[in-house]
Amino acid sequence: MKLQFKVDPDYIFFHAINQSQTDVPFKGWEDFTNGIWDKSKEIFYFLGGYAEYRLYLKKEKDIENLAKKTRVVLGRLRKSKEFQRLVAETQKYQQYIEKQWQQNKEKTLKLIEKLSRLKLPNKTIEVYLTHPRLKNGMTVDNQTIVWGHPEEWKNYSTVYLCHEIMHIFTNHDDSDKTHAIIELMIDNELRIQLNKQGKYFEYPGHRKLEKLERQILPAWKNYLKKKDKNILEFIKSVKKEATL
Repeated sequence: MKLQFKVDPDYIFFHAINQSQTDVPFKGWEDFTNGIWDKSKEIFYFLGGYAEYRLYLKKEKDIENLAKKTRVVLGRLRKSKEFQRLVAETQKYQQYIEKQWQQNKEKTLKLIEKLSRLKLPNKTIEVYLTHPRLKNGMTVDNQTIVWGHPEEWKNYSTVYLCHEIMHIFTNHDDSDKTHAIIELMIDNELRIQLNKQGKYFEYPGHRKLEKLERQILPAWKNYLKKKDKNILEFIKSVKKEATL
């Protein structure tokens, strides 16, 4: 399995300006985005993924006109120092992530196969990066991951890239039980073995899953000892357990 890291300038910008984004990439970003707002609220809403842009449109043709105006504005924004700084800092982050992954990939992929008891497919997954001060991490499809996050502890990005790989490996099953098992396997066990230190639940993942993870933990520890199932079989067995 190979990870190919990519930087798409427009995607980086849309991620940074998105209405769900609570942080800013650098000082001055809010002034920059407020400038877009001051010139055209509907374009700002459209770029940021706010539903309110629709309230500015009185006719169906207005949608087409807004899209045309937004393309022109986006062309201007691409030339701004803020847009270019956003991309440049993400490109620098790309070098950091590539170096970390290169150092860890052999050991890490072997650990995934060891813990899952399955052979990783011979495929390339594209990883589209976003600004490192903004939080991002999800699978788009079987060939695409998006990622960007502050490095909170040693090999943080390596571990969570593997977390996303496991979402692909488990066919994007978004059930709580599957997600909890991925956190036990990757966020905890793989992290501890990769870093040769640490303990379970040392760093919280999805807090809503922690109670479930602690309930699954005895079965997970038994899975690690017995080695009579692969990870997909283990997930299936846990899903059948009505008490969890």
